[in-house]
Amino acid sequence: MKKYIKIFELFVSIAITIGFVYLFYAVIGFDKFVKFFKELSLFNILTAFGLYVFSYLTRTYRWKIVLSIKDFKKLFKITAFNTVFNIFLPFRTGELSFFYMLKKENIPVSETTISFFTVRIFDAISLFTVFSASYLLLKGYVLLSILIVILMPFVFYLLKVIVHIVNIEKLRTFSQETLHLKNLLILYALSLLTFILKFTGFYFVLPKNLNLSFLESFFASTAGDLTTVLPIHGLAGIGTYEGGFAGVLIFIGVDKEAALLASVFVHIFILLGSATVAGFSYLFLNKVKFF
Repeated sequence: MKKYIKIFELFVSIAITIGFVYLFYAVIGFDKFVKFFKELSLFNILTAFGLYVFSYLTRTYRWKIVLSIKDFKKLFKITAFNTVFNIFLPFRTGELSFFYMLKKENIPVSETTISFFTVRIFDAISLFTVFSASYLLLKGYVLLSILIVILMPFVFYLLKVIVHIVNIEKLRTFSQETLHLKNLLILYALSLLTFILKFTGFYFVLPKNLNLSFLESFFASTAGDLTTVLPIHGLAGIGTYEGGFAGVLIFIGVDKEAALLASVFVHIFILLGSATVAGFSYLFLNKVKFF
């Protein structure tokens, strides 16, 4: 039965991807894409990639806080591989690479599992924070946007209280030793900074003639990232990512062609950027062996 479910999910993923490519061709056409592609600035692309790499550094530092491994170079490689596998493999199966690589480092499964879900919870809540805050900024509610960012750490502290109630010794020990207030705030700040760096970088890969503001691009990027929680994606996220990114732009009144083009440029950058960082890690951090 599970075999047929996987086949069905793969079929749906392929259909989503083909459907989006056809939609893009029908609405935009590849000639217009090439025209806008020629308008890209090399300086802006390099700036975007620099910001994207910095987002990997902040992600890596989070693992240093929650894992017993403290070698930053080793953790960076784990982050790079885990990210690229997540992007290119379907149905979030890329997450398994994280457990595989840490198993090679003789990290107990219990430690890996607790650390993994801790960081993913920070990811989820921080992404919701930047999504909500950017939308409120777009609507002109500056003070309410700032308030959400300031108050959100209390959600993490509530999770810490819940952990103390749960009668699982390893989880309670992890909470006492790692999730104290200082680390909670650092993890929250690093999670926010990761998204801010990444989404700011995405703005620089957009051709200026698309006439998207920074806030519009940032808000759309948060929506694109939110599609990663969906149970079924297009191949390498093609179709589903663009649906989230372009969908919210169209919702707030951005021209349909500009929204679709922007989503494609950003997604291409994500695919190439993540592959480049993983390739760099494999070639130049080769003293760290996993395979």
